[in-house]
Amino acid sequence: MPFQEDDPCLVSQSLEINSILQGLLSQRVLVRLDIPGKAVSIISTLLDVDPKSGTLLLDTASEEQINTQLLRAEAVRLQGSLARVMIEFSGPVSPAMHDGKPALSMAWPTQLRRVQRREFFRVDVPASSPAHCLIEDASLPSGKARFRIADISAGGLQLVDRDNLLTQTPVGTIFDECTLELPAAGELDVALRVLRSTHLMQDNGKPQHQVACRYFNLPDNRQVAIQQYIVSLERAVLARRWGME
Repeated sequence: MPFQEDDPCLVSQSLEINSILQGLLSQRVLVRLDIPGKAVSIISTLLDVDPKSGTLLLDTASEEQINTQLLRAEAVRLQGSLARVMIEFSGPVSPAMHDGKPALSMAWPTQLRRVQRREFFRVDVPASSPAHCLIEDASLPSGKARFRIADISAGGLQLVDRDNLLTQTPVGTIFDECTLELPAAGELDVALRVLRSTHLMQDNGKPQHQVACRYFNLPDNRQVAIQQYIVSLERAVLARRWGME
């Protein structure tokens, strides 16, 4: 996934890249690994950063099937938030070992993007504690529909459209009457603006329609509530990873 050379967020200086990667490592930042265009993603952490060998070592997924998909992909995207700045780069991964345990090795990036907005860092919503979004709009067959939230950020979310109800919804459409149903956070009334529509290939080989949306005119109090929910998801991931649950 090459970046545009005129991208103002692009970082290509080796010393700066090294500093950023060392920061992700030292602060044990949770990073998201995914395969663009496919419904495959995990939350991982950097285990080691070695500028001399030009490699990064990352934690593997607990599911071997996901590890296999990541290893077979032409490129894996890494996203993480460092001091409220989103860091993103891509590259292939290969199998490795770290302290006697399996790990993922990723080539040292020659370029990365640094975006001064935390809202770009998305967190997956676990299937064990699903969140939903109820949309009420005349364009829907029965005037309303409930969608599972695949991932969420401080700036928007991604909806799973299992029944293909939104396939004909134009980009830029605004849904004024939406209710987020977030576990432990309650219900939040929001407006959503459609950013993009994507068909992702699932593990069973069937396509799944997903719709990315941005919050529209979101009040500050609801922004805070959503951010608190995201923090609770991140803490739960950390707790599982380090055996605290």
